Amino acid sequence: MITKQHSHYLKFLAKGHGALVISNRHFDQFDEVKDLFTLGIQRVLNNDEVDNLSNTLMQNSIDIIIIDFTQDIELAKKMYNAIVNYNERIVIIGITDNKSVNDISDLINKLDGLLFNSFSTAELKDKLFVNLSIFYAIKAVGVRDMKITSGSSTTSDELDKFFDIYEGQLLFIVDELIELNKSLKAGELSSEILLEVSDKIQILAEIFSKEDKISAVVDVFEDFSMYLRYLDLSEIEPSSLHAFNYLCALIDDTNTYMMEMFVDRVFKDVYIFQHSFENNLRFMKDAILLNDEDNSELEFF
Repeated sequence: MITKQHSHYLKFLAKGHGALVISNRHFDQFDEVKDLFTLGIQRVLNNDEVDNLSNTLMQNSIDIIIIDFTQDIELAKKMYNAIVNYNERIVIIGITDNKSVNDISDLINKLDGLLFNSFSTAELKDKLFVNLSIFYAIKAVGVRDMKITSGSSTTSDELDKFFDIYEGQLLFIVDELIELNKSLKAGELSSEILLEVSDKIQILAEIFSKEDKISAVVDVFEDFSMYLRYLDLSEIEPSSLHAFNYLCALIDDTNTYMMEMFVDRVFKDVYIFQHSFENNLRFMKDAILLNDEDNSELEFF
């Protein structure tokens, strides 16, 4: 069964992709997920649609197709073959039931996923998430190759093993930081949000502390986390609130660096990130204190 985190993350994976349902029946489950895609449409299953398949796919940039095999199996198989002949890389998920499953035994190992007639929205999301993750992985490899050719270095086998262990956990941290940063950028500044950001940064510090080659940033992450945890918003002058633009920038920079290291596996000098982060954190702290009585002694870096 799909996890709550997977369900939440699906919207990021589905963006930029097109999904098509081919069936003479309506599925409420598809209605609940189609808006996550750049395009989500349905077509009926008949000979005219089989003949018009090429135009449908060309005009709509479809990546994932869900075919209903529970009514006219032979026509559904004809549609399947037409899709494969058009582009064998298109993901095809089949819908079946107890009556039709034996009749499509020759396709079961060829389909990218199978849903039984009584499937739930969660099960549909699960199939979509698994297949979209493959698209994401291919895209990440492409981005990684581009960065390698532009001068960044790849990680070692030892670091790769470390990143393999923590990649999944880190993806969800980045996802949560993105959502928190959206709130901050929208002006929703609160102690609760700062505490949540503090918690996520502290987890990053704990992860980085487990590998000597990247542990140099642990101290600055912990400093950042503790600063946010004990920051009293009631003592900040309204004229200093612009300083929280630095906080948003720090979160953006952190997310970018995490994705490059743990997902793209492109390793950049950890000390450069450390010093850049320290300077930006110092800018933020100084800007917040700008209205204190001794602000003439502040030094900007």
